[in-house]
This record gives sequence, C-alpha cells and structure tokens, in this order.
Amino acid sequence: MQTSGASTLESPAPLPARTAALLWAVVGFLVAVVVVTAYTRTQATGTLAAITLGLAVLTWRKQLLAWPTLLGAIVAVILFIPIRRYTVGGGLPFSLEPYRLIIGCVLAAWLCALLVDPKTLFKRTGLEIPVLLLFVGVACSLVFNMGRVIALSDTVLKGLTFFLSFFFVMYFVSSTITRRRVLDGLVVLLVLGSTLLAVSAVIEWRTGYNAFNHLDRAIPVLDYSDLGSVYTPNRGDRPRAYASAQHSIALGAALAMILPLAIYLYERTRRFGWLAAAAALTLGAMATGSRTAIVMLGTTLLVFIWLKREQTMRLLPLLLPLFLVIQMVMPGSLGTFRAVFFPKSGLVAEEEASAGESGSGRLADLGPSLEEWGRTPLFGQGFGTRLTSNSDAQVNALILDNQWLSSLLELGALGFIALVWLFVRAVRRLGRLARSNSEPHGWLLTALCASLTAFAVGMFTYDAFSFTQVTFCAFILLGMAAAAVRLSKEERAAAPPAALGRPTLVVARRR
Repeated sequence: MQTSGASTLESPAPLPARTAALLWAVVGFLVAVVVVTAYTRTQATGTLAAITLGLAVLTWRKQLLAWPTLLGAIVAVILFIPIRRYTVGGGLPFSLEPYRLIIGCVLAAWLCALLVDPKTLFKRTGLEIPVLLLFVGVACSLVFNMGRVIALSDTVLKGLTFFLSFFFVMYFVSSTITRRRVLDGLVVLLVLGSTLLAVSAVIEWRTGYNAFNHLDRAIPVLDYSDLGSVYTPNRGDRPRAYASAQHSIALGAALAMILPLAIYLYERTRRFGWLAAAAALTLGAMATGSRTAIVMLGTTLLVFIWLKREQTMRLLPLLLPLFLVIQMVMPGSLGTFRAVFFPKSGLVAEEEASAGESGSGRLADLGPSLEEWGRTPLFGQGFGTRLTSNSDAQVNALILDNQWLSSLLELGALGFIALVWLFVRAVRRLGRLARSNSEPHGWLLTALCASLTAFAVGMFTYDAFSFTQVTFCAFILLGMAAAAVRLSKEERAAAPPAALGRPTLVVARRR
C-alpha cells in the first residue's frame, strides 16, 4: 500500500523495436571485429582504440561533438602532430595527414549544419570586403595566366585548397565562439599547448632530441612518413629546435605569436604561472635560433607599449630576471643572437652574400623580384605557380624568404593590396577597441592585435604561407579577433548608458 506523496520506482520505458535491433546489430558487429582481430592477430591495438573511442563518443556525444570541443581538437592536432611528418595508417593509396582529416571532417559537418540546423549560425568577421577582394585577385591571377596554371594544375589545385582551408578555419572559429568563456578557453588551450612546445624546443636545443619525431610509438594510428624532411643547420654550435613545426623559423614565429595571449591571461588572473608560461615561450622562441622570432617579439613589445603604455612599462622590469633565466637555461644564446644580428661583415653584406642560394638573401633579392613583378604588375604570375621547394617536381623559382614579396609576384597588385588590407583592417579594429577598453577584455584585444601585427611583420622575413602550422595559427587568431570584437560590441550595446560613461538625464521632482 502506497502512502500519499510517496515516490515510486518506475521501470525505464522499453526501447523501440527498430532502435533495439540497431543496437544489437552494432554490438554484434563490434564483437565480430574483436573476434576477427584476435584470430588474425593484426592491428589489435588500433582496433581496440577505435572501439573505445567510438564508445566514448556515443556516451559523451553532446560534449565531444560540440563545436567548441571540435575546435579544440583542431587546435590540438595542428599544434602537436607535425605536418608533413605523419600520415594516418590504413594502407590507402594516398597520404592522409591528421590535420587534413580532422579539418575536412569538422568543416564538412559544420557546413551541413549551417544548411539544416537553425541553431548553427554563420558569424561575419568584419573582414568580408578584403577577403572578397583577395579571392577576386586570386581568381584573376589564375584566369590571366591560364597557360602557366594548366601546366602546373595539380600543384595549383593543391595550393588553392590549402589557401581556402585557412579562411574556412577562420570563419569556423569566428562562428563557433559565441561566449566569452569559449574564447578564453581557446586562449588557455593555445597558451598551454604552445608552452609545451616551447619546453620541448628548449630540451631539443640542449640535447638534440625531438620528441615529436616519435609520436607513432605512442599513437598507433600514426605512420611516420617524413613527407618533408626538416633541414635546420646549427646556429652557434647548437641545434636549432623545430619541435612539431616544419622549420625552426616557423616554430619561432608561432611561439612569438602566442606569447601575447599569456600576458593577457596574467593580466586577467594575476597568476604568476602565466608569466612563467610567457617566459617559457620566450625561451622556446630563442631555441629556434630564428631572427624572425626575435623581430616578432620586439614587434609585440612595441604594440603593447602603443596600446597599454603605463601597464606595459610596469612589466618591463621583469625582463631583467628573464635575461638571467635565459643565461642559466640556455647559456650562450644571447651572445649567439648578438652575433647573428650584428655579424662582423655587417648584416646587409651577409644577406647580399647569400642571395640566390636558399632564399636568405632577402635584401639582394628585392630589386630583381620587383623587376620581375613589373612584367605582370596587376594580376601577377598566377597563384601557386611559383614552385620553390626541392620536393616539387618542377622547381621554377628561388625562395625569397619574404611572403609579401612572394604574394606580390603571384597575385599582382590586386591580390597584394587585398592581403595587406586584410591584416591592416584586423589590426586597426583591435587597436581602436583596445585603447578605449580598460577592462581585462581590453588586454585580450591588445594581445590579439600584437600577435597579428607580429605575424604581418614576420612575413617580411620568411615565406610564411609555405608553413602550414604557423599560418593556421595566424588564421585561428584572425577568427578569435573577429569574435573578440563582436563580443566587445555586443557587451557595450547591452550595457546601461551609465556604465559606458554616457550622460544620463536626471529630472527633479517638484515638491
């Protein structure tokens, strides 16, 4: 007999017949896979890992398949699995790199969701005009150089696919970040992941051991393919670290771009652990032996002084203990960089002496390149038609170590102006909002402004778009910048007038 108000245990509702049949079919298939794997004794570890991963996805599908989670997975793969060094196993007739697999799957799912799911929205970045003009410039460079493009059609198509994927990722990042918590979570992931890369770079600088060349031992589905061998000659009798990047210069540039985000996290939380992360990122950038990284770090400092002068000046005394740490952890590195920036023969003479060999003669290549551009000034030679890598079957150009100059030659004036406009517009929007925002969010705007400015300046000293990891990082930051600007404007619009410092109308009552 039940008493009034007492709760009763109800048995769960039975599954529909079709759902139950499907569930038993899946279980039976998994059991069959396990039995066949055990009988043939092949790929047991990989099969078990796939089944476990599948069950985990089914169990926590709402969390694991959420857009912010998938965005974090893309960032983790880009940071930690070296591009052009690993492929996904499976015996396919073509090489399938992990970053291509995850970006392709996620972006395909996102595009489908945009069409059918009203909750999935496309967010504008505020950069649509320069992006559209850039695409027009790319199209014109292809149309007006059709003969050259057809002769190199496979390479051009591959390069065009890469280029479009950068913008797809930028818009995915911008549209996925709809709350400040998601934005800050991505910042934390980038800083922590890059700090791990920086620590491994310092270890590589001291020992010569690169842990990222042995990931296939820990992740069975990865095959070490070495699609693009990394050649980084020693500098200062020490190996130049490259960790998970395609080159030391690219790693140094990536770490220099992420460092401002660590400063933002310190200013927001006042936890010295983030300053330690910033110091580690500095050490990692120096372990690459790259002048580009040092130039980008200097650019970052100038942007912080420009936008947050008083607060930055209070942080500058921390550079003294940082130099002491550098001298203890990486002895001789400061002297190496002094010799690199100020060689006995002079920096200009050194650059001119190495012109035309491997692309390091940046200054001497400038005049001949501008003369070459004068032959096709408006639409360039054709996007993706300048092949500089020794891995290309039809090498037809020298490495210029200057992405802006390379873009000018390939895209002509139209595409070049659009590319400049893209970064200038992003930096100006961030800088304008950062100077008027004294809250912690203003530091994020400042950090993103410094990161993108540093990347744009670094493009003068290396062929940035040839290195996929650092370029993806730059376009991820562009998407984050668009989201940060949008969130800032939404918050200001939602805030009461008094909170924004607007005059309020006060009406006195008559007595």
